[in-house]
Amino acid sequence: MRDAVPDDPLDRLADLNRPGAYRPDRKSLEIGSDVEIAGRVGDDLHRSNGDIVHAEGHFWRYGGTHWVTIPEHELRRAVHTYDGADFETPTGEPSRVKLSKSRVDSVLNELAAAIAKPSFFESVAVGINCASGFIRFDTDGAPSHESHEPDHRCRHTLPGRWSPETGSSPAEGSMLGRLLGGVFRGDDDATAKIELLGEIVGAAALGYATKLRQPRAIILKGETAENGKSQILDLARGLLPPSAICSVTAGRMGDERHIIGLVGKLLNASDELSSADAIASETFKAVVTGEPVQGRDVYKSRVEFRPVAQHLFAANNLPSFAGGMDRGVQRRLLLIQFNRVIPTEERIEAIGRRIAEEEPDLLLAWAVRGAARLIQFRDFSIPASSKAALNDWLYGADSVLAWLAECVETRPIVDDEPKVRTSYAHRQFRAWAEATGFKRDTLPAINVFVQRIKANAAGIEYRRRSDGPVFLGMVVRHFTPPPPFR
Repeated sequence: MRDAVPDDPLDRLADLNRPGAYRPDRKSLEIGSDVEIAGRVGDDLHRSNGDIVHAEGHFWRYGGTHWVTIPEHELRRAVHTYDGADFETPTGEPSRVKLSKSRVDSVLNELAAAIAKPSFFESVAVGINCASGFIRFDTDGAPSHESHEPDHRCRHTLPGRWSPETGSSPAEGSMLGRLLGGVFRGDDDATAKIELLGEIVGAAALGYATKLRQPRAIILKGETAENGKSQILDLARGLLPPSAICSVTAGRMGDERHIIGLVGKLLNASDELSSADAIASETFKAVVTGEPVQGRDVYKSRVEFRPVAQHLFAANNLPSFAGGMDRGVQRRLLLIQFNRVIPTEERIEAIGRRIAEEEPDLLLAWAVRGAARLIQFRDFSIPASSKAALNDWLYGADSVLAWLAECVETRPIVDDEPKVRTSYAHRQFRAWAEATGFKRDTLPAINVFVQRIKANAAGIEYRRRSDGPVFLGMVVRHFTPPPPFR
């Protein structure tokens, strides 16, 4: 005969915890294992949430416009319903499940294995998920509008709304137009810089940064204050929902506790660039190009994932590369020079954030236009000033590359001519470098100098001959130090 169910809530709670008490919600299991419970919990979650998947360290469900993570407390409560579930032991004796923290963790671990789809978000549709729907792009970059769908596999919804009739250029008199026109006013390539910024925010909105022919981290560089760099950072952040943004510096990417913050993010924006060593690290290179990396939350297992974020940094000064900047680093960096100090009478306080709040549709339309160009050409449109700024940084940080650019010509090799002894080339290099202002104790010895030439001088060959080592294809313009100033 069943126990009587008490009317008072406190008496009912005490009665339910009494061994042998009647529980109308008690579950029944066959063997009571963690694997069996995981399967049952998966069925329960599917009934209440629709399809669920486990990818990149999280459980996901579709939230109506995009996929969202299922909070851990919901997952644990779903397991809690099986505490006290009936089952029979192998000998036929009745028993009940007794859950503990470790058993709940075990059940969720087995559920993750059962519904794992590690590459689920690698097959995301090419488009921008916004408040009004999904903006799909064809191979030529032409955008079209469609309804939200789970198969798009988007993890974020941008706050702006878009339609095919929306204008794509910042309207005259808008805050967006004032900001973009003001920061580059007077620059010869102002239009090209504005278009490049549109492509950068378009890459973030698309999650397309690592799909480009040459993925790049963007550095907004300006030595002076009040030149608009921070407002552009705020503008880019405001285009996206907070869930799509992180701030992980290059220096923290080597820490698995920080790199995990890049999972699922579309934009990594920071006011700090970090050291040259951090930028030259293999982790930074892998993150920029979207190669698999590993990270983990504290007390959790490592997670392997492919970063997709567009990286955007701001810097007043650029770090110096003591041993030179290798080609892998060069290919992954793109500088935008901010030359103008915005006059006080032109400044609008917090204009970057205000644009995102007050002109979200205009901001989105500008990003859509940039995204269309990016998909069409699969690379950023790089202004001449950006190439020059990178070269200035490159040559200022690398005495060998600066000497190659200033004093060396490359000519076709015919019958082992032209040729230059490596010792002569090294002497000429040192004389030029010291006269140009490079510190003597930072200049490479001849063996390192030879390796740097081999790695960076296309068309020049190194040969060891009976009369000594030489460079073939090299012509050195003889350097004569200027006379001392009198």
